[in-house]
Amino acid sequence: MKKDAISTGLFIAIGFLCVAIVIAILIPVVRDVINDADDNRPDIPGVSVTMIQPTESGQTPAVHASSSPAV
Repeated sequence: MKKDAISTGLFIAIGFLCVAIVIAILIPVVRDVINDADDNRPDIPGVSVTMIQPTESGQTPAVHASSSPAV
């Protein structure tokens, strides 16, 4: 009876160890796959704002907005 309890305990301990090893290997692999999937998103064009110099000394500078891809 005692031998059966020891063998059952070892069986459960080895099973937990195998599951822990598989989880330790799979978590980084799954994390890398998820991170690589996030990198495939398209770039959203941004709006760059540049200042234009005034033509006359009494005017304030105008703002020119152009939509170009954000780099």
